[in-house]
Amino acid sequence: MVAFVSNKREAIQRAVRDMYTAVAETPGQGFHFPIGRKACDVLGYPQQLTADLPEAAVESFAGVGYPFAADVIRAGDCVLDIGSGSGTDALISAGIVGPRGTVYALDITGPMRAKLQAAAASAGATNLETLEGDAEAIPLPDQSVDVVTTNGVLNLVPDKARAIAEIYRVLKPGGRLQIADIALARPVAERFRQDPQMWAECVVGAVEEERYLAMLREAGFDGVEPLGHFDYFGLSANAKTREVAGLFNAHAITLRAVRPRLSTQDVATSGRRALRNLVREVAGVAAAMVAWFVCAGVPALMAAFGAIGAAGLTQHAFMFPAFAGLLGVSVWLLWRAGWRRDDLRPFWLAHASAVFAILTTWFALVEIFPFMGWWPYLGVAGLIGASLWNFSLARVPGNCVAEMVREAQWRARRGSAVQRLTSAMLSGLLVAAALYGLYASVVAFSPA
Repeated sequence: MVAFVSNKREAIQRAVRDMYTAVAETPGQGFHFPIGRKACDVLGYPQQLTADLPEAAVESFAGVGYPFAADVIRAGDCVLDIGSGSGTDALISAGIVGPRGTVYALDITGPMRAKLQAAAASAGATNLETLEGDAEAIPLPDQSVDVVTTNGVLNLVPDKARAIAEIYRVLKPGGRLQIADIALARPVAERFRQDPQMWAECVVGAVEEERYLAMLREAGFDGVEPLGHFDYFGLSANAKTREVAGLFNAHAITLRAVRPRLSTQDVATSGRRALRNLVREVAGVAAAMVAWFVCAGVPALMAAFGAIGAAGLTQHAFMFPAFAGLLGVSVWLLWRAGWRRDDLRPFWLAHASAVFAILTTWFALVEIFPFMGWWPYLGVAGLIGASLWNFSLARVPGNCVAEMVREAQWRARRGSAVQRLTSAMLSGLLVAAALYGLYASVVAFSPA
């Protein structure tokens, strides 16, 4: 489990580094999100704040909002900028805290740190220091900074609870937090979060706004206050990015919070928070493994069960609907997997194989064509072949964005909870009636 989580985390960080290395080195190439001075202006940065900043810092700006609307930085403060990038926010913070203050600029991307160092030297910001690292393991002592600021970063972090706990750890009692980040109104399915590339290129790393605020409160923050929302993805030049963002109502949120003054509750609750985070991590990994097993392994397993059950069909009529039901579940699972990828070829093979297996079994049971007793195994073999085919297709990277669009559209058409419950009950009754009909037909047509 540890290796699984570690590998995924490293893959996500590698994808993020690659993306923002390109933003640092070739800011003019065009990206699916707005960058540069134009983005600063649209997001609400006063021009007097950015006018004197070195162009190298501003041209690779890739924030999603204006966190300084929180107004929590004071002269003389020690500030940590998480995910500082090329340094727009870090340099603004350095100007606010003045010569008596300090700004630590933390980033995982080497070219961004190099660009910030050059910009800081050009601007004469001697109170700014760059740090290599990420939000999940901040290389600063406990209770060492007055303010943490971050802009469009936490949505890219694999373990957000851990990052928020790290922010809480490095803040002094009474320390302030200002954030601009991406939040959702509707959740993204867990399987999309398994694609590291999509963390950098899409909204899959973001969480619902209420969950975001809840994580801050659970970490111990007080005064968690949303200050504004912004249609950040409406600025994207990429139509597909705008479409996906619209399906999940992805938006930028600006907020502030404060670490309360030191109390005994901090000590009492830290262990519970750590245990809660561990349970969530284990549950997340378990859910991912179960989802993979359901998508890739169950159809073949069901088909195997069906083959085992087929041996007793000639003696027990009730086994026939059980056999048909197992084949039906297998076909349904293959339909779900194929629909998500927009490739139903394995499903159609499985559908034809299941129909063949059920028909030949029935003909053999009622002794219309007794010689067909072994024919159902051909159908089962076809179903297993379809499962293996589906498994091979699942290993080929697909168009995750298109899959997310189909998933969101399907969820939008499902209707209310009452409608879904009614539909499920009707479907269950129809399935039960069909299975009973299969049993009754064997009893009715079998020789006395």
